[in-house]
Amino acid sequence: MNKFKKASLCGLLVAGMLASVLAGCGKVDGTKTALAVNDEKISLGTATFMLRYQQASTTYMLQQYGLSSGSFWSNQYSAATSSQDSMTYGDNLKNSVKDTLVQDVLLRDHASDYSVTIPDELETQIEDTAKSTYEKNQDKLDEIGVSEDNIKEALELSTYQQLMYDPMVADTDTNVTDDEAKQSTITYARIALTKTDSSTGKTTDATDDEKNTYMTELKELLQQVQDSGDVANADMKTMASNLDNTNIACTTYSFGSDDTVMPSEVLDAARSLSDGQIYDGVIDTGDYYYLVRMDKTFDQDATETKKQSIISDRKKSNYNDKVQAWVDAATVVEESPWKKLTVTDTDAYTELVASSSTSSSSTTGSSVVSSSTTGSSVVSSSSAGTVSTSSASTGATSATGSSSTGTTSAVSSASAQ
Repeated sequence: MNKFKKASLCGLLVAGMLASVLAGCGKVDGTKTALAVNDEKISLGTATFMLRYQQASTTYMLQQYGLSSGSFWSNQYSAATSSQDSMTYGDNLKNSVKDTLVQDVLLRDHASDYSVTIPDELETQIEDTAKSTYEKNQDKLDEIGVSEDNIKEALELSTYQQLMYDPMVADTDTNVTDDEAKQSTITYARIALTKTDSSTGKTTDATDDEKNTYMTELKELLQQVQDSGDVANADMKTMASNLDNTNIACTTYSFGSDDTVMPSEVLDAARSLSDGQIYDGVIDTGDYYYLVRMDKTFDQDATETKKQSIISDRKKSNYNDKVQAWVDAATVVEESPWKKLTVTDTDAYTELVASSSTSSSSTTGSSVVSSSTTGSSVVSSSSAGTVSTSSASTGATSATGSSSTGTTSAVSSASAQ
């Protein structure tokens, strides 16, 4: 992963996952060491579970967006900048999971520095989830070398990542002045001078006649606001919609001294105004025509929101810096079993999110999802076609799992709301 995250790969979620294991591969020995982080060893079973879970989650996401995952993992990763950096999406996923594992192990190792331990109640939930998940998927998990203890360790690592965040950022400077966070709020109306065909993705420039029409419309809108008798409270959005509800977009926008989104021409015009004034002219940025009204040169509410954003960013940077220092100082060794793991399109891992029904969980802020399958072989001790195993979650999506082979193995999960 490019940056360390408070929410981890699994959170406290275990998805039921059925692995499509190539015939003849035989059972994998998950007790072998996959990665070594300083003096800590990560077993192949734990590493495999984390890797296949992420592979399954990504595959499901692709399917939800209507993207084919049939050849996804073998494709070249688009972020590669040179032939030396060239890798497949499968390679990139594997590297990402390795980074997460390393970070999580280091967070666990430093937990005592912050007096962080997993509460007994949460540890019990983790144990129950690991046990239930393993029992309902035992045959396939055994084939890929994943044991109940491996699932438990994956959940514990993920839990430490979440529990460590707040203590690690407790020393963050949360003092933010009004000057640092000052936000102004404007109302603007604009018309795009380019058009993009949604079916082809092709972008074309507005014709001269169209530009003349757009300019005329915005000048008319400007005149209506000025003639309203109350420029500060004139309903620009309704006026704009009445003039042209297709091309004119009208909304409010808050900005500060660090704004890089709004064109500088618009910001310069806005900064020349006092509260309730509208800029006397149409602003041409090349891509758009704009009208702009200054609503509040100092917006207290927007400024308070910006303060919280600044504090949040400071906390993230503080956390990232600490974890990065541990990573930089660590010795990480990839052992042979890890090197042999591949993420390919022929060895498929997918998940299917349950949607048939939901029921309350004893876990605060969570809901248990139950799935019903038709025409599939369900690896479960519950009644045929019904999945009822639940797991605690603190920030991951609820899911069940299935493979592309047509045999379904599913576990429902609790997901924090």
